[in-house]
Amino acid sequence: MNLGEKIYKLRKEKGLSQEALAELVGTTRQAISKWENNQGYPETEKLLMLSNVFEVSIDFLLKDEKTETGAEEKGYYVSREMAVGYIGNEKKTSKFFGAGCALFALSGIPYIAFNHTPSMGLLLGMSCFILAGIIAIVVSMFVSKDEYKVLKREPLLFDYDFLKGLTTEYLSRKRKYVIVSIVSTVLFIAGLLVLAVTVRGIFPWTDYHVIVFLALAVGIFGVVFSAGVMEAYEILVHNDNHSNSVWFKIKRKVKSKIDKW
Repeated sequence: MNLGEKIYKLRKEKGLSQEALAELVGTTRQAISKWENNQGYPETEKLLMLSNVFEVSIDFLLKDEKTETGAEEKGYYVSREMAVGYIGNEKKTSKFFGAGCALFALSGIPYIAFNHTPSMGLLLGMSCFILAGIIAIVVSMFVSKDEYKVLKREPLLFDYDFLKGLTTEYLSRKRKYVIVSIVSTVLFIAGLLVLAVTVRGIFPWTDYHVIVFLALAVGIFGVVFSAGVMEAYEILVHNDNHSNSVWFKIKRKVKSKIDKW
């Protein structure tokens, strides 16, 4: 991908017309057109302005070998702004989805509070937790923005310097989320085991089982949230593995056939 192709691709992804881009970098629409068609070359000052507008480094604009393995390689270019926005959106989505799952687990607390006997209070209490859980999961679906779906459907291209920084950030945060995931999994499994032996009559139901349902809720939330955030980072940082997976290729083939229809 040469400089002209990069300018055209980045301009389209920013939703800018040639006139709008020309105004931002202090030149004419004709000059932008020439740059995109490789009939002219921007001055150093204009390259710096383009770098600022597109939020990429000059190195990315000028050098092909750091961003692509071959000139014919295709992919969706991801700006710094879009990557940061995507990770933030996935965190928010994972929080709501995890909270919804946790609320389902907490619906067992009314069973303890009302002494394990059927009553209106029991049914109302469980219904409130379940309804709140459903609402949280529905909210997570609306929070997720359609503009980021392309990142899961296409091979991605990045500015080299930004990808290095993102990889460093991913590795530092991965340790924290792995610990959260392990602790959450232990809590969830321990809660399930206690419930299993209680249901079998080995342990009696007591007020302390409230702690068991809390452990289940915390465990589910921790696993869902940490898995969601790490998946977002890995789709960006390890995009080669993601885009080369069998499932990814199957989804792309299905999508291309649907588009043709």
